[in-house]
Amino acid sequence: MSMLCRILNGICCLLYRKEYRRFISPCNIRNVQEQYLLNLLKKNKATVYGRKYSFEKIKSYEDFVQNVPLTTYEDYESYISEMAHGKINVLTTEKVKLFELTSGSSGGKKMIPYTKSLKNEFQCGIKPWLYNIYTNIKGVSDGKSYWSITPVTAGKNFTEAGISVGFEEDSEYFGFIVQKLMRKLFAVDGSVKFSDDIQDFYFKTASQLINCDKLTLISVWNPTFLTILCEHIHNSADKLALTLPEKFRSDFLEAAAKNQFNKIFPHLKVISCWADGSAADYIEPVRKLFPGVKIQPKGLLATECFISFPLCNEIGSRLSIYSHFFEFRKLSDGNIVTADRLEKGEYEIIVTTGGGFYRYCIGDIIEVLEVFPNTPPLIRFKRRNGISCDLFGEKLTDDFVRSICNFLVAENTFCLLAPEENRYCLYTLSDEITADMLDDALCENYHYNYCRQLGQLAKAKVAVVCGNPADAYIKRLSAEGMRIGDIKPAFLSSKSGWDRHFEIERIK
Repeated sequence: MSMLCRILNGICCLLYRKEYRRFISPCNIRNVQEQYLLNLLKKNKATVYGRKYSFEKIKSYEDFVQNVPLTTYEDYESYISEMAHGKINVLTTEKVKLFELTSGSSGGKKMIPYTKSLKNEFQCGIKPWLYNIYTNIKGVSDGKSYWSITPVTAGKNFTEAGISVGFEEDSEYFGFIVQKLMRKLFAVDGSVKFSDDIQDFYFKTASQLINCDKLTLISVWNPTFLTILCEHIHNSADKLALTLPEKFRSDFLEAAAKNQFNKIFPHLKVISCWADGSAADYIEPVRKLFPGVKIQPKGLLATECFISFPLCNEIGSRLSIYSHFFEFRKLSDGNIVTADRLEKGEYEIIVTTGGGFYRYCIGDIIEVLEVFPNTPPLIRFKRRNGISCDLFGEKLTDDFVRSICNFLVAENTFCLLAPEENRYCLYTLSDEITADMLDDALCENYHYNYCRQLGQLAKAKVAVVCGNPADAYIKRLSAEGMRIGDIKPAFLSSKSGWDRHFEIERIK
């Protein structure tokens, strides 16, 4: 099996090598980006959107800025509705292959049009990233990999024009040939997405993983998804053991009882998952479950675009300059610059893609760690710009709530603040924090304190939860239509009613 895996992984690397060499070769970043932009605008000048904003007149980046406005998803809703009903040449001249659903943890659903160009743009980042992993981390190419799969909570959906809505497997980001090769290298096949319920999904996934004779790579999005999966293996070990050949059962049961997942998966070399922003607080439990395994923070990806990917032995991730056209709004002064004009600091990302989004503000804040004269800059995800709660003008943000939780409770303890009627409730596994402590900390926010003084907001409360609240958090958002891959760790939710989803031990 190792020889077959080595051969198939080697073929994939050969297919990726050209893209990798292009990426690491010195280049003029300005020329690369502007050439992409002008080609895209030329191709789409006859679309409804292209005619509205005079794409045919745009000959430079400066023209682009003068003619095309900054946008958010709401600016595209009417266009996307027309595309879903079958209208062509709306945002792009290309046929829409499918619509992918996405949303923030507190926002409504969005339909993102996927075209052949957009898929190719994702591959411009995926290929050099994977090539770098397989050629730099010894032993990865000797085995199979697990790529996250989202369970199907309903039947396959289609738009009024018969266009497919949604895909469930990360493998669908790959090209056709690589998909065929990769399916022979996957530790878990796509059948698990048709599980009866979420517990059945975890069981079937775990069963295939423990029966994989050589698992070398795990790629998931949310680190809590992996810890929940490990907890399922621990709790269901007796039942899972029955799926193993008898000679392996006793060793598996002993390792599962002790949470020694490095023994259950002894060949595992690398885990790729979110590790920046709020996800950073959930990485340490993964390290404890998999001692000795390299954890590589994922680059920055959104459903709409592929922004950056990590290279081995570097801190941060490289901007994927061959994927899309990028602009950056500096937080300190609001100025917008292109990739070649970046300096160290924090920026909001603005992206133009082959999927038909132009100067699209995705709401992600990054930190530029390092810039180079002729290679892509190193960046790191900091936070979402849009995760906030504002019932009466209190303007709470995920960053602020995260800082409070890290100050008041032990590190890596589950915390989620959410509005309940005219007050906020902190759901937490910690029994150390009181309602007074929470409310005093929240009052450090000027606007929250003002709302409390006016009587608009009642005193915050604390709900001590038990069981597995991280699992319950994912279950709720998944049941409401979010893909597991879109569910990011957060300390703040604008959704109410979490008491119906968590096991409440006591209210303070």
